Amino acid sequence: MRAFLAVPVGPPAHDLLAARIEALRQRVAGVRWVDTATTHVTLHFFAELPVEQVRAVLAAVRPVAARQAPFTLQPDRFGSFPGGPRARVLWVGLHDQADALAGLAARVQAAVGGCGFEVDPRPFQPHVTLGRPGPGFDLQAWRRELEEPLQLPPFTASEVILYESRNGHHVRERFLFGGLVARWAAPGQGGGQSS
Repeated sequence: MRAFLAVPVGPPAHDLLAARIEALRQRVAGVRWVDTATTHVTLHFFAELPVEQVRAVLAAVRPVAARQAPFTLQPDRFGSFPGGPRARVLWVGLHDQADALAGLAARVQAAVGGCGFEVDPRPFQPHVTLGRPGPGFDLQAWRRELEEPLQLPPFTASEVILYESRNGHHVRERFLFGGLVARWAAPGQGGGQSS
């Protein structure tokens, strides 16, 4: 299955970022905008996560989250990879005074690498993906957005989520910082938390 490990954007920034993305959807054409329900900071992307290896990944990531204290992240600017007309990803950058996010990403990637998965060798660049430009991308409209101040509040990073990608992003497992694991189930299917 296609899956990834990420830190979700939490309140109060989440709803305000979702509103900003909806405004961008109206003002900047030619972009496949993300699902605003699951804005997140990706720590590791699995091109393919075989079902038989899910337990090993969960067992490797659980202690990383258990040892992590919550920390604050500040959305601070718009940007793209790469810049200009060749942009493939539009994003919001994050400021992390303590570099806690980079440290968490390194520990998560080491845990995943220990399970035999290839880890992206490029330096970690913390960001929240907003959308992916396609045909008809209105670069001038995007440049106007870059000039506007990004006024979003900070949020507390308090968990790592294993998302499964199938017609959207679905929570497969939640690892709350400090050792609790919250198991997700679809509405009406039970679920709960276990430590």
